Amino acid sequence: MSRLFPGGVRILAIGVALALSTSCGYVEQQRVTRSFAEMEQVARAIAPDDLIDGPRTVGDAEFQAIYREGDRVHFQLGGNGPSVDPYGYVWSPSRVPVDDSHPSIASSFKHVQGHWYRWNDSY
Repeated sequence: MSRLFPGGVRILAIGVALALSTSCGYVEQQRVTRSFAEMEQVARAIAPDDLIDGPRTVGDAEFQAIYREGDRVHFQLGGNGPSVDPYGYVWSPSRVPVDDSHPSIASSFKHVQGHWYRWNDSY
């Protein structure tokens, strides 16, 4: 047993570090924000009827789907399961995104930086 880190303290320290790195999507958010430049390149290239469905890595982040909806491009992180609402990030260079989708879906957007917004839908 180390004098600097007794067994119990070492296990606690590892547990706290793991919890902090995975809680609240902090690591996911950091990967996405580091990837904004690469994501913008994809957003500028995607046509209105294009859908990238299935896991796709852009920069440091992996997305479940990427698609254009009007003047916005959605980078979906989650929401493929039956009990998880879609969420991710939206590139919206023309205007601040508003909830203008289907009446049975509540979309929310929170500004992150530049033309990037955190997005989630609730059914």
